[in-house]
Amino acid sequence: MIYLQNLNKQFGPKKILKDVSFHLRPRERVGLIGENGTGKTTLFRIIMKTESVDAGKIVFRKGAQAATLEQELNAYNGSVLERVISGDYSLQVIRKKMDDLEKKMSSEPTSEALTSNYGKLQYQFEQLNGYDREPKACAILSGLGFTEEKIKKPLNEFSGGWRMRVEMARLLLQNPDILLLDEPTNHFDLKSVEWLEGFLKNYDGSLLLISHDRRFLNNLVTKVIELDRGTLTAYPGNYNDFERLKKEREAQLLSESINQQKRISEIERFIERFRAKNTKATQVQSRIKMLNKLERVETMTNSKTVGFRFPQPVRSGRISMELKNVYKSYGTNIVYQNFSIKLERGWKVAFVGENGAGKSTLLKLMAGIISHDSGKIQSGHNVTRSYYAQHQADTLDPQKTVLESMDELSHNLLRTQIRTILGSFLFSGDDVNKKVRILSGGERSRLSLARMLALPSSLLFLDEPTNHLDMRSCEVLSGALADYEGTLCIISHDRYFLDGFVNRVWEVKQGSLGEYVGNYSDYENKKSHEGEMELSSSTVSSKKSSVSSYQLKNNRKRTEAENRNIKHQKLKPLKSNLKKIETQLEEVLTEKKTTESKLASSDIYESKNKALLLEILNQQLELTNEENALTNEWDKLSSEIEKYNESNIKKN
Repeated sequence: MIYLQNLNKQFGPKKILKDVSFHLRPRERVGLIGENGTGKTTLFRIIMKTESVDAGKIVFRKGAQAATLEQELNAYNGSVLERVISGDYSLQVIRKKMDDLEKKMSSEPTSEALTSNYGKLQYQFEQLNGYDREPKACAILSGLGFTEEKIKKPLNEFSGGWRMRVEMARLLLQNPDILLLDEPTNHFDLKSVEWLEGFLKNYDGSLLLISHDRRFLNNLVTKVIELDRGTLTAYPGNYNDFERLKKEREAQLLSESINQQKRISEIERFIERFRAKNTKATQVQSRIKMLNKLERVETMTNSKTVGFRFPQPVRSGRISMELKNVYKSYGTNIVYQNFSIKLERGWKVAFVGENGAGKSTLLKLMAGIISHDSGKIQSGHNVTRSYYAQHQADTLDPQKTVLESMDELSHNLLRTQIRTILGSFLFSGDDVNKKVRILSGGERSRLSLARMLALPSSLLFLDEPTNHLDMRSCEVLSGALADYEGTLCIISHDRYFLDGFVNRVWEVKQGSLGEYVGNYSDYENKKSHEGEMELSSSTVSSKKSSVSSYQLKNNRKRTEAENRNIKHQKLKPLKSNLKKIETQLEEVLTEKKTTESKLASSDIYESKNKALLLEILNQQLELTNEENALTNEWDKLSSEIEKYNESNIKKN
């Protein structure tokens, strides 16, 4: 479908492409990978001829049409559906001519010439599947999260993310011979990602795909090409195959390089030893020429991440946040009503659910970004909050350097620690002296995340943090979040990324919430099992059963009552002790606050009553020790209750 022949591209002294050659075959699905800044997007632009090439050529198979997702969003006055259907210009021309003829035929006597001309246009329209475009466009838009109501709305009413989905729908409706997709999942939720994955599996054309989503790549591509230091290397299979084959190739190249270096050293020693001897002049010159002609074995780029443990937050109370009877609406649209939920310390929760279910609203409510209409949202003891979304990168000071941007935030960290954190997020060497204003979108995202993790709060809220990050940056972030000892809530479309650290999934649905213990794969398995159980249940209920529904109901009630009784007997003393500890802790904290108020008053220091001052200081120390002891006991009891509840959840 496409032949790339000896492509060369250079920006200033930096060579982006060096004699790059590649053949994209019919119906082939290829993943293009490489670190940020290696030139992946530039290669796409060169293929689409929106970027020039210094040398080499691109040959398309005769008649083949290629299309890519436009990143620049222009104004459009029509509806969402009209924008999607407007993708095929030739079809639009025929439709316009048909409309003009219909107006003519309705306002003047119909001639044979008009009828004949209209018939020809109608035949062309049918051949181009014109009448199927609208229902197909609606089906695609529905898969990408658009309701019937949204499909009819003006496009200009939608945000950039939703408009990008419209452009994707427009592209998919065109059904070109070759699709070039650059991070297509960045503006999608999980359900839309899964839909797009299924759609592309059935796509008949050739696909060239850039993505940081490992699972998306694993499920789609049959070949991976890596762009590294200007050269392309192809690996058969999906991303997992690529990783395995690359390690094997890296080991092979390293072995070849070591052997070559030994040979070079031997030749150099021979040259040095016999350079001055006339009898060996011919052999010496021969070996010098050999060295000059020798093509050095180039090992792979060392992309290992810096081994570093990020700073940890101050330990908070057992309950990180509690929502009680929360009500939130946007005009007539009620999102949450009498909504209550608890978030406990150490929970790492992924929010999932259909588009518009209220995931982002819940995240922003908990983060304090938006306010609730009524009810109560309360942070726990010693809890501090941080919120990250894509727009956070825009709040960075453009005049500061990367290092200065970290320095202004991280007063308690040494310069070496700051540089290590930046190195972990792939800012090394002179990169730390770059001005924020010249950073790419991905670099700004990395810097914002580095700032957040340099002085982490005890409760993090992350909204699509992997957008604009490359694979290596995602691995760094995943490792940092897995090591993070606080509590976090996250929305992400990257399933592989979520699997690395989440221990709970909250499924948001129509203002309610379903909780699943485990990572995202565990959630998928449980949902699949629930679907099978529902199907099995409906099949069984359709048949005549020998056991009456009354008997089944009684048996179930008896079992549930027995389980409740066992649970009550085991949990009652633990909960009773926990309540006592909490009461004592509240009393201690109140008394400690009173003591600290006395110490904050200047009167006690002016009275020159040293005995009184010493007594209050001793009292403060005793209360602090008592607080620590009660907190430890509280944590111990809470953990026992939590373990028991979790074991019951697994049994059920």
